[in-house]
Amino acid sequence: MKLDCVIMAWALYLFLVMFWAAPMPLKLFPTPVLRATPSAEPQEGSPVTLNCQTKLPRQRSATRLLFSFYKDDRTVRSRDLSPEFQIPTASEEHSGSYWCEAATEDNQLLKRSLQLEIRVQRLSSTAASPTLTSAPQKPAASETASTEPPGPLPPLTTPSSEDPCLSSPLVVPDPHLHHQMGILLKHVQEVRVLLGHLVIELRDLSGHRKPETTNAPAK
Repeated sequence: MKLDCVIMAWALYLFLVMFWAAPMPLKLFPTPVLRATPSAEPQEGSPVTLNCQTKLPRQRSATRLLFSFYKDDRTVRSRDLSPEFQIPTASEEHSGSYWCEAATEDNQLLKRSLQLEIRVQRLSSTAASPTLTSAPQKPAASETASTEPPGPLPPLTTPSSEDPCLSSPLVVPDPHLHHQMGILLKHVQEVRVLLGHLVIELRDLSGHRKPETTNAPAK
């Protein structure tokens, strides 16, 4: 009977030890929190640092934790002593859902953080090519001049060497006057041609009337 009581006392003691000792590792360190520095929405090309923040109590300072980082259900870094994961140059490929994991070396205790959404912002066209905004503008004088289109300028007709009045070259500084003079010269040439035809017809007509005047006395 006495032996049975001793055995039951030892069993109760062992049960209590196991009951109180089992949950202790769960309080070894708090659940980690994943943070992004400087921002969870970095600009394209800038660096980003992910920090898996948790802290061991002083009485557990000898215990070492290993940190792992995950992105979209895949591992980007596994079981490292550093709680930081660095992205030197952020790009669109780095956008996604991240979380971290802290575990003891014996892997008996493992805790995961909540997911953190990283969204890399694309650079605008003005920021990517700043030289386009600083290009010098054309002077306004060229714009005002282009609003008045000049008239067509026909080539200057060279005067005929047979006409002494038209043998001297014309000096026309004004393009509009140049255009009008060209038209005038063209009309003068057309009048000359018409006068030439008229002279020929008058000669032919006078040649037909001469025989009639000579035969009139004979009648």
